[in-house]
Amino acid sequence: MDGVTRIGVSLDPELLKDFDKVISKKGYVSRSEAIRDLVRDSLAENEWKNDREHMCGVIVMIYDHNVTGIGEKLTTLQHGKMQHINTSTHVHLDHDKCMEVLIVEGELGALKTLSNDISAIKGVLRCKLTMASQATGHMHHVGVRS
Repeated sequence: MDGVTRIGVSLDPELLKDFDKVISKKGYVSRSEAIRDLVRDSLAENEWKNDREHMCGVIVMIYDHNVTGIGEKLTTLQHGKMQHINTSTHVHLDHDKCMEVLIVEGELGALKTLSNDISAIKGVLRCKLTMASQATGHMHHVGVRS
């Protein structure tokens, strides 16, 4: 490949071992190829430029339910943003951790703000907004909100 810049990356041995397993399963022929795809995906996500664009996607969060007040904080935040949350699913991962998946829709800027607000809550261990597509119309709500 002409014009390629080589870089060095330091990784924990266990992380590298896990990475190699995953890329092998996905059929990558080299670490470089897999890392290029990861960088491209990351850049594509960051290229969402028009915060006024109507989008739909998901917010996945993992949190420690033992942190004082986290359940109430997440519920209050979500109730304040009901116009953007179509459905939520709650999963108990283990004794301490829960995962919640929100199906969201609205202006991209509002969805980013919602994701950032969730991330900022003490006890949220991971929070990721992933856009599924540009919404062509409003998604229909599944079930009934109470």
